[in-house]
Amino acid sequence: MKKIIAVMALCCLLTGCWDQKELAEVTVITGMAVDKGKDEKYYLSVEGINAAELNNRTAGGNAPSIVYGKEGNSLSELTNQMSEGISRNLVYSHMRTLIISEEVAEDGMLEFLDYLERNREMRDDFNIVISRGVRAEEVLKVTYQFQKSTSLKLHTQLDTMEETWGGDPGVRLNDVISAWTSPGRQPVMAAVAIKGDPEKGSSVENMKKVTPDALVVLDSLAIFEGGRLDGFLSLEDARNYLWTQDKIKSTSLTISCGENRYIDIRIYNTTTKTKARIEDGKAKVKIDIRGESYLEGTQCADSVDSVSTYEDYEEKTENHIEKIVADTIRRVQKEDKADIFGFGDVVRRKDYKHFHEIEADWDQYFSEADVEVTALIKMRRTGIRTKSFLSETN
Repeated sequence: MKKIIAVMALCCLLTGCWDQKELAEVTVITGMAVDKGKDEKYYLSVEGINAAELNNRTAGGNAPSIVYGKEGNSLSELTNQMSEGISRNLVYSHMRTLIISEEVAEDGMLEFLDYLERNREMRDDFNIVISRGVRAEEVLKVTYQFQKSTSLKLHTQLDTMEETWGGDPGVRLNDVISAWTSPGRQPVMAAVAIKGDPEKGSSVENMKKVTPDALVVLDSLAIFEGGRLDGFLSLEDARNYLWTQDKIKSTSLTISCGENRYIDIRIYNTTTKTKARIEDGKAKVKIDIRGESYLEGTQCADSVDSVSTYEDYEEKTENHIEKIVADTIRRVQKEDKADIFGFGDVVRRKDYKHFHEIEADWDQYFSEADVEVTALIKMRRTGIRTKSFLSETN
C-alpha cells in the first residue's frame, strides 16, 4: 500500500503545467498601442515579435515583428480577437511597453487601465508612455537597427535614460493608478515622438540605414490633472522633476564659470528628502538635495589643485541645482496647478486630519505653496589632471 501511495504521489509531481503551450504555437506580444477609434472607442495595436529576426545568427533581413490593429470598445475583447489577423496564440505576459496616444489621454479615456491591472496574464512592470504628435500605432511600427522590436528598444532606451541622465520617470502601471487615486498627487508619464518621416519608419530599409528615416525619441514629460492630459514639460524639467522624487541616479550638469565658458559636472549618489506642512493656512515645502560629484571637463583655466576652486565649483553646482529645480516647480505651480510632485501626499502622511479638511482644494494650496530648495553637493575628484591645459595657453 505504501508503494502504491508513493507512486501516485510521484505521478502528481510529474504532471507538468496543465495549460502549457509550445513555443512554436505562440506569438509573444512585446508592445501595445492604444489610439482613438474612428467608429468605436479604441483602436488597439499589438506588436508580436518574429524571434528569428532578433537573433543575428538566424536573421534573414525580414520584418522583426508584426503589428496588427483592430477597433472596438473594450481592450479585453480586442486582445482576444487579435487571432483574427495573427495565426498563433498571443502571449501578453512579456509585454514591455504600453503606448497611449495623445488624443486618448486628452479625452481622459484611460478606463482600459482597469483591464490591464486585473488581467492575471499581464505583469505590471511595463513602461507606459504617451505618443506626442503622432498616433500610438505609428510609434509601434518604427524599426530600429539594434533591438529591432520597437517595444523592446523603447523599454531599454527609457531605462538607460533613467540610469545615465534622468528624464524618464520610470512610470509603471501601479504608479499611474496610485497617483490617479491619490488626493495629493497627479500622474505623469514619459512622452515619446517620432523624429523623421513616420511613413518610412515601418520599412525594413529604415533599420539598415546609418541615419534612419524615422527614429523614436524621448520627447518630454506628460502631466495629468483629473485623469486627463494637461500638458507637457521639457526633458530638462522632467530631469528636475526626478530630483524632487529622489529618482536621480546620476546626471550631468553644464554650469557657467565665466563669460561663455562652462564646467561639466557629473552628479551621483544623490538623495532627496521632502518635508511639507500647512502653516497659517498656507502650504510650506522644503526640499533638501544631497549628492556627490566630480569634474568631467572644464572650459575655464582654474587650477583644481586649490581647495578654494573645489569650494567655488561646489557652490556653483549647488546654486545651479537649487535654481533649476525651483524654477520647474514654480512653472508647474503657475501654468498647470497640478501637484505632480506629491507634496500633498507628504502633508497627508504628516497631518492626515488637517489634510482631510483641505484635500478637495489641495491643487489650489499647491499652486500658492512656498517651496524652498536647498542642495549640498560635494566634489570628490577631478579626473587625471589638476591643472587644465587651458591655463598654459592663456
